Formats: sequence, structure tokens, C-alpha cells
Amino acid sequence: MSDHDKILEIIRLKDRAPIALDPRKTALLIIDMQRYFVSPHYPLMQTFEKLVPGVTAGYCERVNATVIPNINRLQACCRAQHLPVMYTAIGSCLADGQDLNRMWKDLDHLSLEVLGQRMFPRVDDPSWQVDDSLAPLPGELVLNKTSSGTLNSTMLDQTLRNMGVESLIVSGVTTDVCVETTARDAADRGFQVIIVEDACTAFSEDLHRAALQAFSLAFGRVRKTEEVVQLLSRASHL
Repeated sequence: MSDHDKILEIIRLKDRAPIALDPRKTALLIIDMQRYFVSPHYPLMQTFEKLVPGVTAGYCERVNATVIPNINRLQACCRAQHLPVMYTAIGSCLADGQDLNRMWKDLDHLSLEVLGQRMFPRVDDPSWQVDDSLAPLPGELVLNKTSSGTLNSTMLDQTLRNMGVESLIVSGVTTDVCVETTARDAADRGFQVIIVEDACTAFSEDLHRAALQAFSLAFGRVRKTEEVVQLLSRASHL
């Protein structure tokens, strides 16, 4: 058995512990499911495609065939139980993007070199909006961030604590960057965190799996959409 297989066995054994989920203290967090993150018609995908043709095809297929339908299920489940549904979005408040963190600025510069356009839109740009397929309802909170981790550049932590939330169900894109960073930070601050593995994805399936395995080892749980819906349904009847 390789070292990696041994660690996977640790994850399997650790995962046997039941998940105690109180719907009254649970929120759904949908990470960066913006128009420019789910469609090939904006500078983010176009820049990657110019550099390596075909690199975004699998990602876009997974987002539209699997991730969006599963987030729709989570939205419906949480809304039916009157649980908070919250969204994050990456965008700049300044026209030149100087309020973005260094890693996003570097990608902006790359996109300017390749396409002549910045990769990340301003918050007032239509492409910044959450994709129509997942549109927030009135009263559902959308938080703009300028970093990969939501808790680093928004008031999410304080907002969750003000609302009495103790458990987070996390979905969105991409698994290995903004989803995992937000989920790790939240777990590190004492929240119980579940990443929904078929309601998120990365630009490669290998990166997706690696991120979920690393998160499972130390930070929280990984479950499929069906399992999360069942967990919430059972808990609501207790």
C-alpha cells in the first residue's frame, strides 16, 4: 500500500463518524458561480483557450451538466427549509482592478497581454452577476470578494455568527482555489464545513479530487448532493 493509499484509508476511517447537522444553524454558500465563470464567452475562458486550446472544454461541460443542476437541488432544499442561501463573487470595485489581490492582478495582466482585456470584471459589469441558472432570490446575500478566500475580504465570518450559523454547505467553483480556500478558512474558524463534491469542480478532475482529499483529511467533510439533501431532510424532522 502506497503512502497515498494509507492516507486515503485514514480519510475513510475518519469519515465513519456521523455528521450532526442542525438545519436551524446551517447555511448554503455558493462560490463564484458568475456568468464569466460558467460561460466560455468571457475573457477568463478565452485567455486560457488562447494559451492552450481545449483546456476549458471539460470544465464547462461539468459546470453545466453537473454542478449547476446539483446546486439547483441544494438551493431548492435549503429554500424549502428557510435556510440562508448565500453567494460570493469575484470582482473589482475600482475600474483598473487595483483593489484585487496580487494573484488576480497577475491573471488580469496575463489576460491583457493575450486578449487586450482584463480577466476579472467590475462589480457593475453584467458578467459579474451570478449566472441566471442560479439567480439569487430577493433577500439572498451576494458578497463581493477581492481574494480567493471569502473570509479574507468580506464580512462573511461576522455575518454568519450574527445569524447563528454554525455549519456551512459549500459549493461552486473552483474546487481547488476559491471553494477549498473558503472552506478551509471557515473550518479553521470553528465552523462545521461540508463541501458538496458533485456541486463543485475544477479545471481538471485531478485537481478537483486532490483538493477534496486534502480537505477531507483535516478540515471537514465531503459529501454528494443526494447525501446532503438527505442529511438536511432527516435533521429537519428531529
